[in-house]
Amino acid sequence: MSWWWAGAIGAKKSEEDEAPRSFQSVGLVVGVTGIVGNSLAEILPLADTPGGPWKVYGVARRPRPNWNADYPIEYIQCDISDPKDTKSKLSQLTDVTHIFYVSWTNRSSEAENCEINGAMFRSVLCSVIPNAPNVRHICLQPEPNITSDRSSWLAKPNRTIRLLPKIYLG
Repeated sequence: MSWWWAGAIGAKKSEEDEAPRSFQSVGLVVGVTGIVGNSLAEILPLADTPGGPWKVYGVARRPRPNWNADYPIEYIQCDISDPKDTKSKLSQLTDVTHIFYVSWTNRSSEAENCEINGAMFRSVLCSVIPNAPNVRHICLQPEPNITSDRSSWLAKPNRTIRLLPKIYLG
């Protein structure tokens, strides 16, 4: 069954959709219980997904919900706003090749949004990159909101400049 058809209403999963034992790509989906993250968790493990076969780690701050319990992912409950929790849980992931960052938390002001979301993104990267030498792609797509530009915490040039060097400086 094609990866794009797998999510269609009434589409039946076949045995060929089961994840193989050897993986070409290993994805870390941060924000796995959101709309985008949940879709990635469903599609990436399918046998015919481009770049695959994929092993998938899914990260969310709450316990794994029942509605995605049948996805063949390794679920990691982790509060990425807590750098110690992030480091203790994500620094162990040495086989990651792709990071899909689709997480977002909302605060009362744009300045607070920039601070917390930038800190969470940095925390994930600082925990994974030093320990996963095969990381070759990072996809950043915070969940969209029709009432505000949620990407502004990274899109502002001065924010980007301050965000990335700290990853390597510690």
